[in-house]
This record gives sequence, structure tokens and C-alpha cells, in this order.
Amino acid sequence: MNNIRFNSKDHKRYYISQYQNIEVALPANIEEQNKIEETLSCLDYMAQKQEEKIEQLKEYKKGLLQKLFPNPEELKG
Repeated sequence: MNNIRFNSKDHKRYYISQYQNIEVALPANIEEQNKIEETLSCLDYMAQKQEEKIEQLKEYKKGLLQKLFPNPEELKG
């Protein structure tokens, strides 16, 4: 509903009664819908893998910083 072009002039809540008559474009056939879904799923997968890579790099950075600035308690032993 966030992507629907809906001009609201009032500051009020818009419920289904206001949205129900708005036409929404849909893909023409199921094959096109499936291709769109597959593409979006692939993008989600790629984004997830990038997030995992970022987390790995953060952990690697954390390890490097710990070696660069060791804990003074560890140095005593």
C-alpha cells in the first residue's frame, strides 16, 4: 500500500474503504509473476549473503583490534 499513488489532502487514517477502489497493476500472466518472484528471491539471497560477509568482516576486524590493543590483564600473565 506504500507504493500506491494516493493523494491524501487530509491528515487522517486511510483504511480499506479508501484504498479498495484504487487499481493496482499486476503482471499479465503467471510466468511473468514467477520470474519476478524468482528475481526478487535471488536479490534477497544476495543481500543476505552480503550481510553475512559484513558480519564476518566485523568479526575479523574485532580480532585484529584485539591483537593490536591487547588486554592489559592478559599481558601480566
